[in-house]
Amino acid sequence: MRQNQLNLISKDPATDYTGMALEDTLTESLWDTTKNHTLHIILREPALLELARRKDPGVIVFCEKLLHSEDQECWFSALKALEVLNTYEAAQRLLILCGNSGTGDRKIVINVLARVLTSSQREGFRRLLRSIVTPGELDVSGWTATALRVLEGVCYELGITINDSTGQFTETITPVQFGARKESEKAS
Repeated sequence: MRQNQLNLISKDPATDYTGMALEDTLTESLWDTTKNHTLHIILREPALLELARRKDPGVIVFCEKLLHSEDQECWFSALKALEVLNTYEAAQRLLILCGNSGTGDRKIVINVLARVLTSSQREGFRRLLRSIVTPGELDVSGWTATALRVLEGVCYELGITINDSTGQFTETITPVQFGARKESEKAS
């Protein structure tokens, strides 16, 4: 690996079957389980994720409570739920969380945000990405096309060459190539 190169990797996502068993469960029952604090969050998480899959508006408020919990499992469950919720509000909450997180947590949140990012959040994402992108290796599994393009732009700005083994880009992208691509896009 060259000194100023970022190698993109992608892992096959594991199939999650937890929601399948709950798809016929009433929303009220899911909320009863989700709010049952006598159960560990790991046992409540499938119900929360099913509510998020259903785009229940109460999920974002519940996630706020989980994000402020001292329990790290609650924090991760909230991130999963916000990713599954996949709404503008969920992405905005992830952006705010990124900005308020320390470096280690920021990397985790950015990875979740990148899987739900839309064009309306790309500028905030760009600023956050600039704070963590360094030469080395980056897992871009499930990242949206918008997130990948922002990554490409940030790498160009920082003079980092992208080596893409994921097939997301058609070639190895150098800052010079990216600049030429930008110029050809302006001309068309």
